[in-house]
Amino acid sequence: MAISVLVADARTASRQETVALLQRDRTIDVIGDASDGREAVEIARTLRPAIVLLDGSIMGMDTIAVVESLQVNSPESGVIVVIDGTNLDLMRSLMRAGARDCLARPVSEQDLLSTIHSVDQAMQKQREASGATGVAGVKPGSIIAVYSPQGGSGKSMLAANLGVALARETGSNAQKGRVALVDLNLQFGDIDLMLNLNPENTIAGLAQKGHSGMDADLVEQYLTVHEESGLRILVAPSTPQYAEGITVYTVEQVIESLRENYQYVIVDTPSQLQDTTLAALDAASTILVLTTLDLLALHKTKTALEMLRQLYVADKIQVILNRANSEVGIKIDEVESALGVTLRGQIPSDGKIVVTSVNEGRPFVLSAPTSVIARRITSLAQETLGREGVTGSGKISDEPERSNFLKRWFNP
Repeated sequence: MAISVLVADARTASRQETVALLQRDRTIDVIGDASDGREAVEIARTLRPAIVLLDGSIMGMDTIAVVESLQVNSPESGVIVVIDGTNLDLMRSLMRAGARDCLARPVSEQDLLSTIHSVDQAMQKQREASGATGVAGVKPGSIIAVYSPQGGSGKSMLAANLGVALARETGSNAQKGRVALVDLNLQFGDIDLMLNLNPENTIAGLAQKGHSGMDADLVEQYLTVHEESGLRILVAPSTPQYAEGITVYTVEQVIESLRENYQYVIVDTPSQLQDTTLAALDAASTILVLTTLDLLALHKTKTALEMLRQLYVADKIQVILNRANSEVGIKIDEVESALGVTLRGQIPSDGKIVVTSVNEGRPFVLSAPTSVIARRITSLAQETLGREGVTGSGKISDEPERSNFLKRWFNP
């Protein structure tokens, strides 16, 4: 059977030349061409080509964002990117985003055809392997990165409780433990304290053990089980100095290994956009950006969103408002207008329940499941699973009128 190929190139002459070249090979079937990134994603979503041959200077979207969107909308397609020059950093970023191979111009006809065939064979083997060794009825796991540019926003609280809620919602005797949580706050991670865990192993030990490579079985040995929910946690280093041993390679390998065995992998990221943080954001299918109702947090969130939108497709980035019922003079619609988003969800403030939960080491989705804050996060977990949230995560009701002072600081 001929290999179906979609050619995406903004330059008409170059695109036509590539199509003509490929059509001379009887083992290849050019099923479409696109002149910009969004068109390429839409065509791939409809036609599901075996290969997408993507020009690195494609218009309409950032090339990395195109690759990521193709991974979401046509995951069975192997993406090959052709770039100008040998930019190793760019190649690495493209491969991290999901590209199967990168070629630097000028590309000979032989190299191009050989790469198409080798990527197609690799994709076929991957499909066969996932069908033979994967958990029955379970596709590769979804990565959910929880991020906030502002410290103290409640990011770890959300990650821990969402992880436990997802584990409980997906749990059964046959599937208990289908959710994993990675504490990537490498210097001062505290998920283990929030869950009252006494871990024997941390990500630092895993990094040392797997410095030459790691697989799902090795990673599994370093996970700590939260017995009440079945959630598996990869705990942060016990002291800050061990953080230096955690590299981008470690983070990439950990996430990919967990993706093989777990339905959902939640990554609690630090506020600093360091290399390891970006590695997690790159791997994520969803980035939950947490913000709060104060001017500094909203300003940092707006700046962070502008940067994230340059790197990733818009659907990947979802904003959640914490302490959404705080009486601080800012209205919800002002936040949405200032940030240019529709909020994915709102979590109310409930200091007594949250502080008690942390002090007792028991997530409030378990200790106070009927509270509004717990029901909101449980609802978010249900929506993540494709179910209708029992309480919804929409706007907090009975919100008082407040002054529209955000217009002085933002340009919605």
